Amino acid sequence: MKIDVIVPIYKEFDEVKSLYCSLLEQKDVEINKIIFPFTLSNEKVDDELRVFIKENGIVSFEMPLEKFSHSLTREKAIREYAECDVVLLMSQDVKLVDEHSIYNLVKEVNNEVVYVFGKQICTNKSIEKYIRKKNYPETSYVVSKEDIEAKQLMAFFASDAFSALNRNVFIDIGGYQGYDIMMGEDMLYSKFVLDHGYKKKYVAEAVVEHSHKYTLKQLYDRYYETGKFHKQVGLFENYKSTDSGMKLALYVLKEALKHFDIPVLFRWLPDMTSRYLGMKKGKKAK
Repeated sequence: MKIDVIVPIYKEFDEVKSLYCSLLEQKDVEINKIIFPFTLSNEKVDDELRVFIKENGIVSFEMPLEKFSHSLTREKAIREYAECDVVLLMSQDVKLVDEHSIYNLVKEVNNEVVYVFGKQICTNKSIEKYIRKKNYPETSYVVSKEDIEAKQLMAFFASDAFSALNRNVFIDIGGYQGYDIMMGEDMLYSKFVLDHGYKKKYVAEAVVEHSHKYTLKQLYDRYYETGKFHKQVGLFENYKSTDSGMKLALYVLKEALKHFDIPVLFRWLPDMTSRYLGMKKGKKAK
């Protein structure tokens, strides 16, 4: 398969280099273009990244930090720089677990299933490991407009850390439809896909490692932005959370107790409190 790959990059040279090298090792796909939307940090690493981009023939465009947008930056790359019918979206900090991770994902994109996302695993001993296990099950599934009533808010769950889309359909339905957002563009696009009668798919066979070590402050900020996203967009207010934050928190606690995971048990209450307070405050943001 012939695809274009879009990876927004920022600062972390070793991450960017590692991901680039792993892209070249993928099998059964032909990468037409690797496109790096490049957010500047105004640090020395910017020059290192520029040299790396030029030496490896990578397509790129630069922007200051204040101009970066999770939605509009990706849309610019898809519309103005990509050419192939199938476009792969990734985060710079993911690790492809095998040589067919990308092929297993992109082969599922067609004219009916126009948006797909893969499985993310976390290898560090943290709360995130259990959350990934809950959110990314072992079995693939397809979601259509008819499933929204039953799935409610979870019908729109997706992640552009590792996803692929039909570029022609993306353009036809207006991309992100002008929304300038710093989080949740994957969830927003899922809604547009389903509302237009197309389908999306979770592909359990396409796996990447995606691990973080957030501080409590970083967690709070992240969930603050999530809450702000819901208020700003306002398209999800009429949907219920069938898998609520409380259910997820209790699932993590149960798993940690089952595995006698002491670090997670100590972290559980402040971690979940940071998420809850950040989300609540974000939804009230002006």
